Amino acid sequence: MNMESLTQKSQEALAEAQRIAQRNGHTETDGEHLLLALLEQESGLVPRLLVAMQVDVDELRAAVEAELRRKPKVTGPGAAPGQVYVSRRLGALLDAAEREAKRLKDEYVSVEHLLVALAEEGRSTAAGRVLADHRITREAFLSVLTQVRGN
Repeated sequence: MNMESLTQKSQEALAEAQRIAQRNGHTETDGEHLLLALLEQESGLVPRLLVAMQVDVDELRAAVEAELRRKPKVTGPGAAPGQVYVSRRLGALLDAAEREAKRLKDEYVSVEHLLVALAEEGRSTAAGRVLADHRITREAFLSVLTQVRGN
């Protein structure tokens, strides 16, 4: 994926996802880190759309944080401080978000495309399970997005 095709908010979410991974002692930035970063964006579009879906964003955030605590941590002398890699899955999520942006005829990959990609994973991943448990599906999210965008 071409990182130049990401909006400023999407770039900020990815950077924050890496910081979240670092803080948690994880060696890879993955979908759950990205989801938490999207939920924590100040005045972000994703939290606003989720509120419009009548989702308790604080409860959702707590569920994602619980999933992150389950991930293995790397500590001690073998851990390279500050080295966090992008997981293969996160790369695939970014590609899926780019495809979604093209499908919606958007020039840039925005935060809503990232959330749609996460929701598309379904119950096969922790992020997908958390989203599904909170009734956040691709179709439901796109429905609210269409109401907000008007197209």
